[in-house]
Amino acid sequence: MPEQPDEITLLRKASYGLEDLPQTITFPQRLGNEPREPLRVVEATVDEIAFAIVEAERDSSAAYRRADALKRLYKFAREAGCIGGDRAAAAVMKKEGQ
Repeated sequence: MPEQPDEITLLRKASYGLEDLPQTITFPQRLGNEPREPLRVVEATVDEIAFAIVEAERDSSAAYRRADALKRLYKFAREAGCIGGDRAAAAVMKKEGQ
Protein backbone atom coordinates (compact mmCIF):
# COMPACT_ATOMS: atom_id res chain seq x y z
CA MET A 1 0.00 0.00 0.00
CA PRO A 2 1.53 3.38 -0.99
CA GLU A 3 2.35 5.84 1.75
CA GLN A 4 -0.13 8.72 2.03
CA PRO A 5 1.22 12.29 1.85
CA ASP A 6 1.31 14.12 5.16
CA GLU A 7 -0.77 17.20 5.90
CA ILE A 8 1.95 19.74 5.09
CA THR A 9 2.62 18.10 1.72
CA LEU A 10 -1.09 18.26 0.88
CA LEU A 11 -1.25 21.89 1.99
CA ARG A 12 1.78 22.80 -0.13
CA LYS A 13 0.18 21.14 -3.15
CA ALA A 14 -3.13 22.91 -2.56
CA SER A 15 -1.82 26.15 -4.06
CA TYR A 16 1.25 27.34 -5.92
CA GLY A 17 1.56 30.13 -3.35
CA LEU A 18 1.97 27.62 -0.51
CA GLU A 19 4.79 25.50 -1.91
CA ASP A 20 7.41 27.25 0.27
CA LEU A 21 5.36 26.93 3.44
CA PRO A 22 7.61 25.84 6.33
CA GLN A 23 6.99 22.65 8.28
CA THR A 24 7.04 24.59 11.57
CA ILE A 25 6.80 28.22 12.68
CA THR A 26 8.49 30.15 15.45
CA PHE A 27 7.32 33.14 17.44
CA PRO A 28 8.86 36.37 18.73
CA GLN A 29 10.12 35.95 22.29
CA ARG A 30 8.53 38.12 24.96
CA LEU A 31 10.57 39.27 27.92
CA GLY A 32 9.89 37.19 30.98
CA ASN A 33 8.18 34.38 29.05
CA GLU A 34 9.63 30.94 28.46
CA PRO A 35 10.68 30.39 24.85
CA ARG A 36 8.03 28.56 22.86
CA GLU A 37 8.85 25.44 20.92
CA PRO A 38 8.33 25.63 17.15
CA LEU A 39 4.76 24.76 16.18
CA ARG A 40 3.71 22.63 13.24
CA VAL A 41 2.06 24.87 10.63
CA VAL A 42 -0.88 22.52 10.27
CA GLU A 43 -1.67 23.02 13.98
CA ALA A 44 -1.31 26.83 14.02
CA THR A 45 -4.18 29.23 14.62
CA VAL A 46 -4.65 32.37 12.55
CA ASP A 47 -3.20 34.46 15.41
CA GLU A 48 -0.17 32.16 15.69
CA ILE A 49 0.40 32.54 11.93
CA ALA A 50 0.28 36.34 12.38
CA PHE A 51 2.93 36.21 15.13
CA ALA A 52 5.05 33.88 12.99
CA ILE A 53 4.87 36.42 10.15
CA VAL A 54 6.35 39.06 12.49
CA GLU A 55 9.22 36.71 13.37
CA ALA A 56 9.80 35.70 9.72
CA GLU A 57 9.89 39.36 8.64
CA ARG A 58 12.40 40.10 11.41
CA ASP A 59 14.59 37.22 10.19
CA SER A 60 14.21 38.40 6.60
CA SER A 61 15.26 41.95 7.51
CA ALA A 62 18.33 40.67 9.34
CA ALA A 63 19.31 38.48 6.35
CA TYR A 64 18.88 41.42 3.98
CA ARG A 65 21.09 43.63 6.16
CA ARG A 66 23.80 40.93 6.28
CA ALA A 67 23.69 40.49 2.50
CA ASP A 68 23.81 44.25 1.97
CA ALA A 69 26.81 44.62 4.30
CA LEU A 70 28.61 41.84 2.42
CA LYS A 71 27.87 43.58 -0.89
CA ARG A 72 29.33 46.81 0.50
CA LEU A 73 32.45 45.00 1.77
CA TYR A 74 32.88 43.43 -1.68
CA LYS A 75 32.45 46.80 -3.40
CA PHE A 76 34.89 48.53 -1.04
CA ALA A 77 37.44 45.74 -1.53
CA ARG A 78 37.21 46.03 -5.31
CA GLU A 79 37.55 49.80 -5.05
CA ALA A 80 40.67 49.23 -2.91
CA GLY A 81 42.14 47.19 -5.77
CA CYS A 82 41.48 43.68 -4.47
CA ILE A 83 41.43 40.74 -6.83
CA GLY A 84 39.93 37.29 -6.32
CA GLY A 85 42.37 35.77 -3.79
CA ASP A 86 42.93 38.91 -1.71
CA ARG A 87 41.43 39.24 1.76
CA ALA A 88 38.65 41.80 1.45
CA ALA A 89 38.48 42.96 5.07
CA ALA A 90 42.25 43.54 5.34
CA ALA A 91 42.30 45.65 2.16
CA VAL A 92 39.33 47.74 3.26
CA MET A 93 40.76 48.34 6.73
CA LYS A 94 44.12 49.30 5.20
CA LYS A 95 42.44 51.72 2.79
CA GLU A 96 40.32 53.27 5.57
CA GLY A 97 43.43 53.70 7.75
CA GLN A 98 45.13 55.91 5.14
